[in-house]
Amino acid sequence: MNLIEQRIWDYLDGTDTPQQRELTEQLIKADPFYRQIYEECKSFNSLVYAADQDEPSMGFTRNVMERIDMEPVPASFKSLIDKRIVFGIIAFFLFTITALLGVLFYQIDWSQATGFKVPELMMPTFDSSKYLSSTYINIFLFIDIIIGLYLFDGFLRKRLKSK
Repeated sequence: MNLIEQRIWDYLDGTDTPQQRELTEQLIKADPFYRQIYEECKSFNSLVYAADQDEPSMGFTRNVMERIDMEPVPASFKSLIDKRIVFGIIAFFLFTITALLGVLFYQIDWSQATGFKVPELMMPTFDSSKYLSSTYINIFLFIDIIIGLYLFDGFLRKRLKSK
């Protein structure tokens, strides 16, 4: 679509400014090319508005819903999955877990004394002042507050929508 047609369509639709409207009116009156395009656009516009809008019949929705009800219901997933495969997978995992527990209990030395001594482990010292300055803590708390407010807003919106 060129500039002339766009200007005339804006004129016909009434979406142009008053200054553009005056200029377009003057061009339509003065220029035969503008007048010809104006007449074509105006006749097309009147044809479009004169065309009847097709509307479905009153029982259209009812007929469509009845046809949908007549369609066969698809089979559920329970009937699509073979139960033997499911039981095979369950048996495999139960056998594997039982075998691992059997090997574990077989390798335990049951003859040890009843006392149990925990080995001593020394944890390395951790200087948290290098990593946790007040700036980092403030940033972390700020982000937590924003996330909390977002979740609280979602909760309130759900609650409001359910009422």
